[in-house]
Amino acid sequence: MFDEHFEVFLADTQKSKEKHYGIRYQVYCEEMGFESKDNFVAEQEYDKWDGHSAHFIVRAKHTGQWIAAMRMVFKNEQPLPLEEHCLINKPIHHNVFNHSVEISRLCLIKEIRRRNTDYDPPIGLEDEHNGIKRADNVIPFQSRKNIERRIIWGLFRAAAEYSAENNIKKWYFLCTNALARVIAKEGFSMERIGEPCSLNGERIPFEIGLSEILSNSIWLNDFKKGYSLYSDMEISKTNNKRVRYQV
Repeated sequence: MFDEHFEVFLADTQKSKEKHYGIRYQVYCEEMGFESKDNFVAEQEYDKWDGHSAHFIVRAKHTGQWIAAMRMVFKNEQPLPLEEHCLINKPIHHNVFNHSVEISRLCLIKEIRRRNTDYDPPIGLEDEHNGIKRADNVIPFQSRKNIERRIIWGLFRAAAEYSAENNIKKWYFLCTNALARVIAKEGFSMERIGEPCSLNGERIPFEIGLSEILSNSIWLNDFKKGYSLYSDMEISKTNNKRVRYQV
């Protein structure tokens, strides 16, 4: 289902990163009020960690709308965001053979989230029995159950492929109990590595190994396409225009 209706891109150009930051601005500034609009006059939400991060964006194939974003913050020589926000009980290692990243800024736009008012923003994951908010301008099949979860798994699959290609062995999360339960319910085993902290609500630090992610059976019947480079899409569009002009 995910591969049929959605596609994930690695934002490897300035234009695509602006799309990523724009989704974040929409969710964190306009919809949730987590960040002040006054701090982002260009309507691009970003912070000091974006300079050493990989950025992913999701597009709905049938509408062309950009609907979700997520980034991977590289450990490198700097602390990860969770190391600044909370107290953890184990060191986070990083070397050329064992890179570590934090999965961060995972967000879905309002029309995709399942609830009119999010109990656990910015991804409406708490109540499995409430229906999805209808929106005429997004996706006609939005009433299918758990569509927002499929988008999250699509982002995870893309990030897992990227991790395997770049010697990334450990993922870290600073997330709510609700998201941790959703991840665990799908068979991913995360280790809690510290005490909760307050960051737009209670957040808990977790660790998970890449091998644990890649071995999950969820990838057997869907999520086969991983991710594409946004730059490749731009090249393809340019070549198609040239063909049309030549004809």
